[in-house]
Amino acid sequence: MEDRIDYSVYDYEPTKDNKVNSDNFSLADFLQLNSPNPFLKAEPFYAFIKDMREKGYLSYRRPLLSPCRNRVIIYDESTGKEKEMIMMASNNYLGLSTHPKVVEAGIKAYEKYGSSGSSAPLLSGTFDLTKQLEAKLAKLKSCEDAIVFSTGYSANVGVISALIRNEDVLIIDKLNHASILDGCRLSGADFKVFKHLDMDSLERKLGTCGEYQGKLIITDGVFGMDGDICPLPEIREIASKYGAKVMVDDAHATGVLGKCGKGTAEYFDMEGKIDIAMGTFSKSLAGVGGFVCSTKKIINYIRYYSRSYFFSAALPPCICASVKAALEIMEEEPQLIEKLHQNVRYLHARFTALGFEVNPPLTGVLSVVIGDDLTLRKMSRRIHELGLYINPLPYPSVPKGKSRFKFSLMATHTKQDLDETADIFEKACIEFGII
Repeated sequence: MEDRIDYSVYDYEPTKDNKVNSDNFSLADFLQLNSPNPFLKAEPFYAFIKDMREKGYLSYRRPLLSPCRNRVIIYDESTGKEKEMIMMASNNYLGLSTHPKVVEAGIKAYEKYGSSGSSAPLLSGTFDLTKQLEAKLAKLKSCEDAIVFSTGYSANVGVISALIRNEDVLIIDKLNHASILDGCRLSGADFKVFKHLDMDSLERKLGTCGEYQGKLIITDGVFGMDGDICPLPEIREIASKYGAKVMVDDAHATGVLGKCGKGTAEYFDMEGKIDIAMGTFSKSLAGVGGFVCSTKKIINYIRYYSRSYFFSAALPPCICASVKAALEIMEEEPQLIEKLHQNVRYLHARFTALGFEVNPPLTGVLSVVIGDDLTLRKMSRRIHELGLYINPLPYPSVPKGKSRFKFSLMATHTKQDLDETADIFEKACIEFGII
């Protein structure tokens, strides 16, 4: 029997030129395709992306031709020319990815150790720099020990699936990062989802978990889409009441929250009071990879039972050296953290003056809701033309009808960068009747 896609789930019939009007679809529509051949769903999706590109809606994979600083040079595929843009879409919160000390440390390690560890970390992929970095991370998070992973995603997946068994239960915030959800699924254990930042919901979920042996609450410290912060003191109090452990994903909090940038626990004056602290190097720490901090016993167990650690190549020594240098700069130049927050407060004030409801200026992220996906796409095209590089977030990455622009700020943004950003955004919003 011929393989067929069930196109009845949306208004599309395959044609000779496979034309799809992307104005009528979202990425979520393609999750509903039904076919006995798993590859056939790629055909209409390819046509969808092609139509997006032809209309100038496609804001993904814009090639950078320069370092990711406050301003970048990209290759503009619509014109075939180079283009300078204000970068407001990078998680390089402290601007350390181009800091001379970070770059120099990476180059020296590259020359000394080569380009790769060429092995799993438990075998021959651990270097002296690896252990030095782990020691600094443990100190940063007020923990006994730390373990580094090749990505932040694999860190979350690895620690959750290593520690949790069928007799245990996980309780997670509804808006946690996808890697946490995937780690929960891979563990094979039951997991329960509580309403975002809702402590009554968390307690109700925990109240139904009496039959489970172990209970682990997992939350983002800073939620990347909206820049809101988890209520860690309340979570810790509820966890203690029900005999649960607490894990915090500090990917967007490390280098951002706390006087010294140590993250969510420092922000709430709770250092040493959470059970597992996780983070990434790909944001404030100017590298790539992830880490988990806890007690010596827990970290030792993870090293031997985390499949994403044991069966992945180790971090290259040059990355370890660069991240180690970034941590040292955070200690030596705390003014970078304050400069980041000054920039966030300034742009927040510009946006609120335009009448927008914007999340509080407490983290490195400002989020402005636009509404429907099509308006977001058209505005994104116009904002690109005006020289501003920002991330549009359509459904299903955010709730339906809540499509938005996410501004990710850096300590290295200048006042001119911020003013031009606000002016460009205001111009686009006026043109599309948003304000």
